[in-house]
Amino acid sequence: MNLDNFIKNMLKKAEDKKFSESEIYLNKSQNFEVRLYQGEVDYYEENEEYGLAFRGEINNKMGYSYTEKFSDALIDDILTRAENNADIMDEEEEKIFSGSKSYKKLSETKGIYSLDRTKKIDLLKKLEKKIFEYDDRVRSINYCIYADEKSGEEIVNSKDLDLNFKNDISYIYISVVVEDKGEVHTSSHYKLFRDLNEVDTDQFVKKIIEDAIRQFGADDIKSGQYPVILRNEVFIDMLSTFSSTFSAENVQKGLSLFEGKLNEQVANQVVNIVDDPFYANGYRRTPFDSEGAASKYKEVIKEGKLTTYLHNLKTAKKSSVQTTGNAYRSNHKSKISISPTNMYLKKGEADFTKLKNQVEKGLLIENVQGLHSGANQVSGDFSLSARGFFIENGDIAKPVEQITISGNFLKLLKDITLIGSDFKMGLPGSGHFGSASILVNNLDISGS
Repeated sequence: MNLDNFIKNMLKKAEDKKFSESEIYLNKSQNFEVRLYQGEVDYYEENEEYGLAFRGEINNKMGYSYTEKFSDALIDDILTRAENNADIMDEEEEKIFSGSKSYKKLSETKGIYSLDRTKKIDLLKKLEKKIFEYDDRVRSINYCIYADEKSGEEIVNSKDLDLNFKNDISYIYISVVVEDKGEVHTSSHYKLFRDLNEVDTDQFVKKIIEDAIRQFGADDIKSGQYPVILRNEVFIDMLSTFSSTFSAENVQKGLSLFEGKLNEQVANQVVNIVDDPFYANGYRRTPFDSEGAASKYKEVIKEGKLTTYLHNLKTAKKSSVQTTGNAYRSNHKSKISISPTNMYLKKGEADFTKLKNQVEKGLLIENVQGLHSGANQVSGDFSLSARGFFIENGDIAKPVEQITISGNFLKLLKDITLIGSDFKMGLPGSGHFGSASILVNNLDISGS
């Protein structure tokens, strides 16, 4: 059936059923993924997911329901479920939004999802072939993945708001195994992009292989406090893990380490963390949030000072401020929460050599594990297993492994002394977070 007519019919019937205001939220995603093994396609998947959520106020309470089927015959059932849910809802919900004064117009993406699948598979085959040719110590490729996604959101409500936006993005992820004289190591690399021409295959292969073979001869080090360089991918994962601490909802519930620190110095002056819904290469590029409020570029931490929390309509009302446009629904089944759009630490001007030259005796951390279990988002404390390299007089002296780095996220922000220029965004999962490498004054290191 015609979706526009379905939406109009549902809003009209909601009015007839005495919903004082109502909203329809639609999300749709199309996903493509292919994996190679020894030059052949080992896994291929294409799928499409879509759904509709209804939200309406009746008897001064907000009710929710959702469906993946669009038929006029189902409208009464959807509205009845929303009415029943409203009766049992204890938590106060914000009213349906009538819209912002204006919305930033974003240019459409290049439509990479719709490109010929053969070209994407050929790119992956080219990378796989070059990896095996680059160094004879390459034994296998654990993962050789190309994936892309096309997504869209639409919000229509009884207050004449009608918004929609479509987005698409792709990534390549490869993990290799190298072996020399019985010593085995792995390394992975990824790239997020919207144009196949953005992928430099020679550069991609060089990085993944050299990251792997540099690990040969790894040793441990003595425990102590050391100056530490955290690679961009490491700080991306840490920023992603602790991003919930910027949520006004968590602040209001006493679950944020930034509670009571608004307009205070919470980081070194070199630190600028922004939330940028308009970032051209951002995974969550969007002109509006999941409540229909206009998205906003925000300097969350500016020159070390915490300038704002992230708000939706409900938390903004409670704090007597304007929403920051950070209402978020992961899909049509979820309730409205708060999340960053594209949050990143703004890059500095220091190249990697300059970062290393600042370290007389310290560490370069290239990988951490245990963020889900070893990090406390409320206190900010973390303890993570790690691997990387020992730096002496600005030079990489030896690879190190079987170490643990520990500290506190708030202290880490204050101890950042220099920020690199090697900015990148994360892989989906942490794809809406970004960073360059950072130099931290000191971290606790547990070794031998």
